[in-house]
Amino acid sequence: MYVGSRLSSLDDVEFTFLQQLGIRYVRFDQWPITMSEPGSRGVLKADQVRRIQEMVKPYGLQLAIFLLPQGRDTQYWHARFGRSAEADAEIDNVCETIRVLGGAEVPVCEWTWSVPDVFGRIAWPTNTGRGGARVSRFDYDLIADKRPEYAVDMNAEQMWDNLIYFMEKILPVAEQAGVRMAMHHHDPPTQWLGGEARILSSFEGMKRMIEEVDSPMNGFNICQGTVAEQAGTDVLELIRYFGERDRVNHVHFRNVKGSVPVFDESFIDDGDVDMFEAIKVYQQVGYQHMLNPDHHPGLAGDENGRATRAYALGYIKALLHAIGEL
Repeated sequence: MYVGSRLSSLDDVEFTFLQQLGIRYVRFDQWPITMSEPGSRGVLKADQVRRIQEMVKPYGLQLAIFLLPQGRDTQYWHARFGRSAEADAEIDNVCETIRVLGGAEVPVCEWTWSVPDVFGRIAWPTNTGRGGARVSRFDYDLIADKRPEYAVDMNAEQMWDNLIYFMEKILPVAEQAGVRMAMHHHDPPTQWLGGEARILSSFEGMKRMIEEVDSPMNGFNICQGTVAEQAGTDVLELIRYFGERDRVNHVHFRNVKGSVPVFDESFIDDGDVDMFEAIKVYQQVGYQHMLNPDHHPGLAGDENGRATRAYALGYIKALLHAIGEL
């Protein structure tokens, strides 16, 4: 198990920042890295990955995770709406991207499955956390009747049918390529959002996902913040359940206050989950992949977000020291 960070840019300042913090492993995605076609719809190119690997290598950094393009009109957008020739072409592109990652020895690919995706957050300036820090809030009552313009009505049966079809196509390729697929379960974890059933917003839904297509590469990016947002879910029990089955392929090691229908994204040491107890569970189940702090509150005077990211990364490194993993 190791601490890592996203790449927020491709420049010497970002690389040096991570090197100075003692970070070795990074996640990269379609931003700031663009694919070959507009809208991040094309196949990830092997030469693009090699170029980034050569850029980060002098700083002791390794590419450990790729995030498949998210959002409207990206690589597998139409696949989420059901079976079609266009969806199948997108799935072929995703399969080729997975092969490219395997060839480049990038071990994990993170992905999501939703049309509204992360929708309904209240912008930072409106909310404050500890010491007036800017935090992101979700309040379901404020968006219950709202939906993005591109939203579609989709019940749970349709969602499962589309998701299973997609997984049955990509997971055999992931097995051949040696790439672990890390699904980011639904955030926010409401039962419905923008007309769409959120089938991966509960412990039971997450269990079903790995049962429907039983592949050793089929696992989760356990976003601890999102798990904590699931009202009534025991976060440590969920980590243990999937960890004992070797289905945790990535972790967003972050914290929140509250749960659906209202929650705030807090500092890593200021939320409802005991993060020391959480990291001990990962150790007990033999988790071997990245802990990424993900979302961060906004600190005073920290315009580029590096100070708040450094705080979270340092906190995780201290926890790893405390349990003898670093």
